[in-house]
Amino acid sequence: MRTPNSPKRYVELFAPSHSGKSMAITTYIEQKVVDEAIERGLFPADMPRSEIAAKQRIVLHVTLSPNASVRSLATDILRAFGDKNADVGTGPILLRRVYSYLNGTYEDPATGKEIGRQAELLILDEIQHLADSKAKSPEGKAIKSQKIESTVVTDTLKTMTIRGLVPMVFVGIPEARIHLSIDSQLTNRELSKIDFSPLRWSDEGDQVIFLEYCQEAAMKLTEFDLFPEETDLLDEEIPERLWAASGGCIGLVSRILEEAALHAVRRGASCVEYEDLELAVDTRAMPNNYVNYNPFREGVRQVEVVHDQ
Repeated sequence: MRTPNSPKRYVELFAPSHSGKSMAITTYIEQKVVDEAIERGLFPADMPRSEIAAKQRIVLHVTLSPNASVRSLATDILRAFGDKNADVGTGPILLRRVYSYLNGTYEDPATGKEIGRQAELLILDEIQHLADSKAKSPEGKAIKSQKIESTVVTDTLKTMTIRGLVPMVFVGIPEARIHLSIDSQLTNRELSKIDFSPLRWSDEGDQVIFLEYCQEAAMKLTEFDLFPEETDLLDEEIPERLWAASGGCIGLVSRILEEAALHAVRRGASCVEYEDLELAVDTRAMPNNYVNYNPFREGVRQVEVVHDQ
């Protein structure tokens, strides 16, 4: 990672929508990378952590635009670096500027000495947007084919690993993995896959993570003055039923809780209660195929829930 211009490898993080992938990355940056940036003297310790997270460039979190192209890839990365002219220029010109940024270094303002590479990890989110990339003929016409082939974007990603700019993390839904696997030169540079499966209620460690998230989510309702009283998501049989309704996907827990909060507000409640969650499954979870029954009304079934988001 610290060896410049030597071939780099990548890590995969693929999981269903609403699994909490982007939130995990944001949390990692805010809780780990910010501390590293402060320790290196890049930002004062009294600066708000959210501001440091947004300004630091040690770990760059880039969300790919739909219908990804080489130009949009370069533009997305340049915007993450804060480049004011991120969309000015052709694809090759923008890509050269990306390489320059990724090879850049931080300097100590007092001594002018190099104190570290500007970017040490590049996280590319929403890799499934490569799925909309269309191959074109020399005349510029779209080529229709049932065969999935490497695109100029995946070729560019491969070149970036070969040139040894920085290690990368590719993030997306499971179906997007095929757009990386079609090129053996790229897949041979894979370091590992991060297991980001939905949390299992039968697994003690997963259950602890789920309960902690429920507690933190409930605290936010009071923290942001949405309700005068604290919401207790650990009461009665709520946790397991909420797990069943969300299929163990953290993002879906938030969507259900959002819906339940609206129902609680409409009835003038002082906090979110069991009946609000039950109704939220009817009005949000079931219509959107999070689950095909209401665990709050029927109890938890010993079968898999639906995950077709």
